Amino acid sequence: MFLKGKNLIKLHNCFYCHKINNKTNKKNYFPKIKNQYANYLIWSLKQYQISYNRKNFIMYSQIQNISLLDIKKIIFFINKKF
Repeated sequence: MFLKGKNLIKLHNCFYCHKINNKTNKKNYFPKIKNQYANYLIWSLKQYQISYNRKNFIMYSQIQNISLLDIKKIIFFINKKF
């Protein structure tokens, strides 16, 4: 699950926008996802997938075809690695 999450993060470019580790991110206006509640992140990403109440083309395009299991793997990796 850990390695699959790592590969998914690279595939979907999560590091590019979101501050996942403690290093400074030049794009501070993107939400921090490390240490967020898993249920909140799952709910939030599902909202982006269906484009309901969250109008963001970049997020929609990155996760529109990702499964719930893959979302959980990404969250697991983020919270275990950093």
